[in-house]
Order: sequence, then structure tokens, then C-alpha cells
Amino acid sequence: MYWQKWSERLKRELKLDTDPIAVTFAGAPAPGTPSPQGKVSVCQALKKASEGQAVTITAETCGCPGGLVSLGLGQMPPQGREGLVHFLVNKEKVYCSRVAMHRSQQTVPPPLGMASHVFFSPLSSAATQPDIVVFVGKPDPLHRLVSLAGYWEGGSLKVELSGPACRTGITYPAVTGEIGLSLLDFGARRLAGFAKDHLLVAVPLHRMIGILEALDQGVSREGVEVSENIERQIDELGKVEPV
Repeated sequence: MYWQKWSERLKRELKLDTDPIAVTFAGAPAPGTPSPQGKVSVCQALKKASEGQAVTITAETCGCPGGLVSLGLGQMPPQGREGLVHFLVNKEKVYCSRVAMHRSQQTVPPPLGMASHVFFSPLSSAATQPDIVVFVGKPDPLHRLVSLAGYWEGGSLKVELSGPACRTGITYPAVTGEIGLSLLDFGARRLAGFAKDHLLVAVPLHRMIGILEALDQGVSREGVEVSENIERQIDELGKVEPV
């Protein structure tokens, strides 16, 4: 399985300190994937997968209503929505009002009905082709990852920063095909115990292929580190002429 071979190379060349995570949306259990067991949130599934454990989430086993909605596995009933409003507006003070909260939830629609099972596993052992490859780590290697993603086409990357990790890191790249970036919200950090200096970048499969091809072109960290003094290189660019 070709995607499994990516893992060790990506960890080595990007100097990642956790395993890349394969996320796959499916309509039924697949051979080699674990059966859903117990309640687990999306952020907890991501953390477990980054540490080597495979997890399957369904509507029945998703441990967080927000994550269930973000993955498109179900819809929250009116009573649950009111509870969420109270929690985020009145208790946690994430939004000033229900109107502000509503606006934040309109940025990307959840993929309702797209899948009944979502698999989270280390990329190195993923039994099914990933739809998204998720990286959790320090800013430096993740910045290199994003740079590699823009190597072929340039331009600017469109990311969504508003909302929990399940929406910005999974829903957004799944629905739009764009790279997802999450600063790992307070809920994800408290539920899953992510390190304080870790962020999340999620790359759709088609963009992963471009990243691997960029690495094949020799776009590597070592080439930057052994180059001559950066200040000297800047000086050699010459003076900037005023307009």
C-alpha cells in the first residue's frame, strides 16, 4: 500500500516527532480496520493515532456532539444545540452571543451523510487509502510541510481558523480539498492532551502527492541548513530601489 511507505520518509525529512495520521471516510467497516469500541472524541482519535493506535468512529461511538456533526455522522437535536449554546456562550465565553456562534458555524458545511465510519490510524499501517493525512507537531516542521504544498502551484493557501480542531482540521480539508490548519482549540487540548507547542496541519490526498514529488525534487531541509550565511545571501540580492 503506497501510502504506508510515505510515513517514515515524511517523519525523517520533516523531522516530525509524531506519526502522520491517515483519516478515511467510509460507508462500512473495512478489512484491517478496528471495530468501534467505546466513546472517543475526534481530537482524542487524532491523538491516539499519532501515537500508534488505530481508532474507528461512528455516530454511536463519537464521544463529542460537535465532532459528530463536524464529521457528518449526524445532526444535533434542538435540546443539544441549546446546551452547546449555553456551554460556548455563557460558560466558556468562546462567543459573545448565539448570533456570533451561528456565524462561526457557517464557514464550511459538514459532510452530512458522506460516511458512516471514519478511520483514524497511523499512516504507516493504514489499511485503507487515506482521504486526508494529518500532521500534529511543532510549528517548524509543519511550516516546511505547508511550504512543500505550495512548491508546484505557488499562490496562497486558503485555511479556516474559526472553530474546533475537528472542523478546521478534518471537515474543512474533506469538504473543500484545501489544506486544513488548526491551532488546536482549548477543548481539543483538554480532551486529548496535545502538547502546548503542537499544532495540526491536514493535507488532502491529492496534495500529498505533490508534497512527495516536491521532496523528490530535492526540496529538503538539509539544503537550507548547510547553505551559506543567510545575511550574506540577503545582501547579495542587492539594494531595493525606491518607487
